Amino acid sequence: MSRATRRAALAATATLVALALPGPASAGGGQVQIQFAAFGPSQIDVLPGESVEWDNVSERTHTVTADDASFTSLVLSGGDSYTHQFGGVGTYTYHCTIHPSMVGEVDVRTVTLGPLPTAAIPAGDRVELTGRSDEPAGPVRIERAAGSGFTTVATAAPAGDGTWTATIPATQTGDYRAENATGVSETRRLLVSDRKVLVRATRAGVSVTVTPALPYGQVVLQQYLRRHFGWWPQRRARLDYVSQATFAVRRPARVRVALVDTDGWTPIATSSVVVLGR
Repeated sequence: MSRATRRAALAATATLVALALPGPASAGGGQVQIQFAAFGPSQIDVLPGESVEWDNVSERTHTVTADDASFTSLVLSGGDSYTHQFGGVGTYTYHCTIHPSMVGEVDVRTVTLGPLPTAAIPAGDRVELTGRSDEPAGPVRIERAAGSGFTTVATAAPAGDGTWTATIPATQTGDYRAENATGVSETRRLLVSDRKVLVRATRAGVSVTVTPALPYGQVVLQQYLRRHFGWWPQRRARLDYVSQATFAVRRPARVRVALVDTDGWTPIATSSVVVLGR
């Protein structure tokens, strides 16, 4: 099973206290919950020497077992917990031996970068980034992908407990990471948008224009479905060379159009709602 498949797997709650590696654990750490059929979060970052606690909040029995057998819990009933301390930097994948489709991952890093906003940030806004470093005395560099490498866009001085904060301007969509003297964090994507999606009703449906122009960008027609309690994607299209597209829509309908990122799902900008009568 690939690393990407593991991460996409599941999310939930967990736990029974078990023996950890010898030596004191640091003040930080992480918690994972084990639900009916998932670990949540399925991926977690910790610093070297920190512990992760799994709490079983479901009614099913589970285990927390490393793929390489380097650690394992007993069978955990509902309300039980298991704790394991992680030493060296590395990726530790694990699963439930009772339910093998339940998988998770612990990444031990010397510096971490917290989650970034999932929605696109308007260009010009400022974004606060946070994380932790195992070297409180050393600076943390915040870097953005640029061509074949990364360039530093900000620096942060960690507090005594290793936590750090930095604020950067939202100038462009890009991949960001944090770096200290001994390692780098996971790379996370920040979406920035100065674009607007303009929608106009036509006899056949709606026409779409994106400004500033984004030729061949991808747009998704969404329709509000009362029986499903929300907005649901109906059709996809590529903008043409002048950044326009059209959608045929069966009336009556309540629709809007989203400009999405390269993954085909994450919205960058969304139009206003258009109501099409009979």
